[in-house]
Amino acid sequence: MEFNGQNFAAGLLAGWLSAYVIYRSRHQLKALREAAGQSAQNVQKSATRSADSRYISDLIERCETSHLAGQFTKLSSVLVEPRFLPAPEFASPSEDLAYNIYRVVPTIHDHPYLHAPYQVQTLSINDLALGDHAIALLGLPGSGRSTALQAIALHALNKIRFEPPPDKVQAKLDAAEAALAEKERAVRIKERVLIEQKAKERLANEQGENYEAAADEQVKNIIPLFRRLMPLYLHLSDLHLQSPEHGQEADPAELIVRAVQHTVRRVTASTIPRQLYSRLNKGQVLLLIDGYDDLPEAERPAALAWLQGMLQEYKHNFFIVVGPAEGYGSLTNLGFTPVFMRPWSDLDLERGTERWAEGWVQTARKMGNRRASKPTEEQMAIARKNGRALSTVEATLKIWGTYADDTETIGAEGWIRAYLKRHKVTAELIQQIAPLAALQLDEGYITVVRLQALALGTTELGGAPTDDAIPEPELEAPPVAPAKGKRGKSKDGEAEDEAETTVQGRLLTTLKRSGVLFHWKGNRYTFRSPIIAAYLASLTLKPEDVPAKLNSPAWQPALAFSALHVKLDRIVAERMKATPDLLNDNVIDMARWLAYAPPDVQWRGPLIKQLGTMLTQLNQYPHTRERAAAALIDGRDRNTLVAFRLAVRSADPTVRRLGCLGLGALAEPEGQKDLLPLLNDQEEDVQLSAGMGLGAIGTEEALSAMVEAFVAGTEPLRRAMAEAFAALPHDGYEIIYEGANSDDMLLRRAAIFGLRRIRTTWALIAIYRAFLEDEQWYVRSAAQEAFQEIQYGKVTNPTVGYPSPETIEWLQEWAAEKGEQIQTSDAAIQMLLRALQEGEPGIKQLAALDLGQLGFVTNIKALYTALRDGRDDVRGAAHRALAYFQQTLGEKLPSAI
Repeated sequence: MEFNGQNFAAGLLAGWLSAYVIYRSRHQLKALREAAGQSAQNVQKSATRSADSRYISDLIERCETSHLAGQFTKLSSVLVEPRFLPAPEFASPSEDLAYNIYRVVPTIHDHPYLHAPYQVQTLSINDLALGDHAIALLGLPGSGRSTALQAIALHALNKIRFEPPPDKVQAKLDAAEAALAEKERAVRIKERVLIEQKAKERLANEQGENYEAAADEQVKNIIPLFRRLMPLYLHLSDLHLQSPEHGQEADPAELIVRAVQHTVRRVTASTIPRQLYSRLNKGQVLLLIDGYDDLPEAERPAALAWLQGMLQEYKHNFFIVVGPAEGYGSLTNLGFTPVFMRPWSDLDLERGTERWAEGWVQTARKMGNRRASKPTEEQMAIARKNGRALSTVEATLKIWGTYADDTETIGAEGWIRAYLKRHKVTAELIQQIAPLAALQLDEGYITVVRLQALALGTTELGGAPTDDAIPEPELEAPPVAPAKGKRGKSKDGEAEDEAETTVQGRLLTTLKRSGVLFHWKGNRYTFRSPIIAAYLASLTLKPEDVPAKLNSPAWQPALAFSALHVKLDRIVAERMKATPDLLNDNVIDMARWLAYAPPDVQWRGPLIKQLGTMLTQLNQYPHTRERAAAALIDGRDRNTLVAFRLAVRSADPTVRRLGCLGLGALAEPEGQKDLLPLLNDQEEDVQLSAGMGLGAIGTEEALSAMVEAFVAGTEPLRRAMAEAFAALPHDGYEIIYEGANSDDMLLRRAAIFGLRRIRTTWALIAIYRAFLEDEQWYVRSAAQEAFQEIQYGKVTNPTVGYPSPETIEWLQEWAAEKGEQIQTSDAAIQMLLRALQEGEPGIKQLAALDLGQLGFVTNIKALYTALRDGRDDVRGAAHRALAYFQQTLGEKLPSAI
């Protein structure tokens, strides 16, 4: 007879209630009847809490152990706060364009290391919750998207808190306050509270409202949205969308339940289904969906269909789905709002080295090093050195390798091989498992069946770690179907047992236990990190294999790693001569190969020269210049300094601007000599870029020049310096503090913009005081705006999707001038096309950009026609719109030539 879990649970509950009745009847049955309803509710609530508690416990353990070093340390011990970048603002006539000084920094998300060192406006985890409830979290492999999802889950459960960087100003103020008598200290605290309350009252009066302290306190105590939802982290591989057992599912949530059951303990798997359904129906779930771009191409349509079904049936929940940095249009077409991962900044890298150092002794002991000691300052400095243009995974591997002191080769190859060695994969075994990685890139998964068919993995993997050496979390359990509640092994469990009887099965099981592989539903495996898989797969490549992989998105990181050991001269030469696509990606994508290629490869110089030419040559599209500048930073080659030094001498202000940013991103002290004169450039954007570039270089000489610009520069430059100082807590905070207390009105106003980026106690008090007490209205207005943003958030929400065509205000106004009315989306699209053909240059630019941002690919011909417009700015807007198409489609568009 089969065990029926639901009947058992019902019987058990009935038994409890019967016992409870007997117990209460000893006193008085009447009281029992009156309390029966409430008692049943309490039992139900208790059961719900118990099921939720078990699931949450399993979820926390999964999040803490699924990251790169999950076998040795908890994620919360080494986590650096993830930050995010919104999609570009929707193109519209904006009088506030000059207000955003970071307009000068291009954000090229598939080549993100040019903007990484700069203090561009970013979003926090809580900021993600303020707009649309369906977000696509996009980025490159190794950018930390999975870790970000797990961080969001831990944040929602209040298991992690992100501390601000060390603050010298606050430390001095705290020390001074600690020296006061207790009575004086109490007066200070009361004064701060009073200042804040007065500022709120003033702001309310300015807005024509009455300040209510009770309502303000209520707003202050509102729990952030994510902490009011139950986080549910799942990987699309665990849905196993191609499995025949699913059939035609009427309810897409059924697949979620099965996927969750596959990743939790047996008891949790048997109790969680009802709670998941209940919370999904009530809109109480934060769905964190990983792995879309890890899926094979053949499985993605099914994943999109499932996502669409979930959005339709359970739209009141909050969705965050991971996707690629290019080719994400299929997600945005479903209604997901794009948000991009921000690469680590210098501060992030510094914080990463500190977090790893704080828990290093415990981590090292779990690795088997019983004599480990805390890393020295010298080791931490080495871990931080040359950290620019590293992916989040690479930076983590570098920190780990530096502290463990177990790398045998310099650079990324040494860090990866050391990682594999820690997981019991020796140098001799790397060649054996490399074909497994190639299989993953080709087909999406590694399976026993495919290994046997290809005669791969035919040698036993020895030296498997013991449980003492590497503790394995007991998270995986055979799934339990909620409808049947069967006990025992599922099909997956039986398949796994059968697989372990083969050489290939034992190999995969051992690699999984050692932490190298993930095991997904359907007895499928992938490497724990796509970067590890890419490196290993690159070892299988020969020169003749490379051309066939050039157009495969999955193989792009592996092609970059192949530069370590494959002779690519002929391939590079052919791509440099080939007919370019719209964005010249045949050349630009090779820049990442430079980061791994030996310094003496013959194609290094010619490739850098061609990228430099793309940056500086006449009659070049601005977006192509930006991508060329970003690609030069990708290469991690000091010789690109020459290209950027030539750029800052260009007559074209766009080229000079990008040259300044490139010199800053390279962080070569030699570059500051070229930036100093450009602080007085006739073009404001060049001045701003030169100041930001000096901030990114960060030497004492650069800092002195920044202080001078802060004190005596133009007003926009002063503001740029204040915001740059906000990214330099060791030196910059004190400069902002002094500026906020200066006699110079413009200096005080500029300091406000730095203060609003810091958000420490002393900075908030300074903003309050300026709003209430400054003698100059020009300073008070900046402080009021800063205070209003702190109190109520930003006026425009960066996580809200683009408007529907018929609601575009400038288009409605332009149509009215032509005697037309726009009432439907189709009519608005036709009016955009008309504006692109007939409008003034400014209108043509807006029409082109809006067509591109809204993704109206069917009108692509009109944009290609606009590339022949007589004005440079119109042609540039049309080219940028076509670039939006190429990025969202993930397909190369033909060149405009």
